[in-house]
Amino acid sequence: MVEPSARESESMDIMYLLERLEEVLGGGTRLPFTNRALVDDEDCFQIIDQIRLSLPNEIRQARKVNADRDAVIDQAHARAEQIIRSAEEEARELVRDHHIAREAEAQSEDIIAHAERRAAQVKQEVDEYAYNVLLDLDKRLEGLVGTVRNGLRALEPTGDEAAEEFDNDPDNPAER
Repeated sequence: MVEPSARESESMDIMYLLERLEEVLGGGTRLPFTNRALVDDEDCFQIIDQIRLSLPNEIRQARKVNADRDAVIDQAHARAEQIIRSAEEEARELVRDHHIAREAEAQSEDIIAHAERRAAQVKQEVDEYAYNVLLDLDKRLEGLVGTVRNGLRALEPTGDEAAEEFDNDPDNPAER
């Protein structure tokens, strides 16, 4: 098997690595009369190491989504403030004429209300997007954890196997 470089490992898709781990675990030699299989533990450990290298990339992506969400919210707030300042300036200019002043006040309130509604809408859309991305990441990580645990369970020796290995161990002092 060709060893991928650290940079290639980081960019590997976790789902691909999990599929490879399943292939290695599923491709093991079956032991007769048991549900056990012999697998190359080095291949499994290499894939697990690649998964460990890929996880920080997934976490960085989630952090980027959060940062992007915050940036969009900040832009929406800045735009709302700009609209409010613009409306206030416009209102001050219109105060010169009494009839126009009342209209300007109503218009500035409408602009402010519109800006606040738009900012709330943008915030809601950004929050929903971030939630969906994080929910997807959570599902992927849960699947990864489940697959790794299943692999560990499949590789874990039972009590009978451990006792048998101990009895057959040439270094066992009880055998001397």
